[in-house]
Amino acid sequence: MTTCSPVEEVDLLRKAIAVYAFPLVTFDFAAGGEIEHGGPRELELAIREKLLSGSPEEVKDGLSNVLHWGFARIAFGRKRVARFREKVTAEKLSAAGALFRGLSGVGLIEIKKLGLPQFSMMPFVSKIRMFLDPANFVTLDNKLAKLKGQAPIFEDLSKGQKATTIGITGPNEAVYERWCAACRRSALLLEDPAIIAADVERAIFQLVDDGDVNSAEQIVRFLATV
Repeated sequence: MTTCSPVEEVDLLRKAIAVYAFPLVTFDFAAGGEIEHGGPRELELAIREKLLSGSPEEVKDGLSNVLHWGFARIAFGRKRVARFREKVTAEKLSAAGALFRGLSGVGLIEIKKLGLPQFSMMPFVSKIRMFLDPANFVTLDNKLAKLKGQAPIFEDLSKGQKATTIGITGPNEAVYERWCAACRRSALLLEDPAIIAADVERAIFQLVDDGDVNSAEQIVRFLATV
């Protein structure tokens, strides 16, 4: 592990974190309206408290908000949330709540085994893991997977034959674990206690989303050396 970091990559990362602009919203299903949160920590806490509440209805709202947040910029997002709420059973919600409260380690395969509607592939299963512990776990979605050719940390990631998104397999979970570890180490490099692993991942996502793939690739290559 390196003990210092190139100034350029660290500066790029700080700037990307500063301009991250994904909607900070959840949905109040009782009141029927969105809630705007003051920042990422407030958003994360709101969803995490629901996921860990132990109440099947609260867990249902927490998982619904993982979807609501993840689909915030996508027109069909609310239909996906509604479909989840219609199809999920009380038994699955109870099992999910028990798993979430006792989960240790990466846990993506365990979460997938719950069989929750809309939560079978890496992008949204990893979002659950991130919201449960954003200081240590992050999201791995299809936009980041596009960096595979230029980012060694993702080179073993496989979508499988005919797959349009990232499946959850043992090898893919191992890639995810390495990605989380790199984001954790990089957050420490920035020497700002307010910055956590999830902020690092979101910053790189923001660069890809903005079309600055070169900067994203540069940072991810650097993260693999930290």
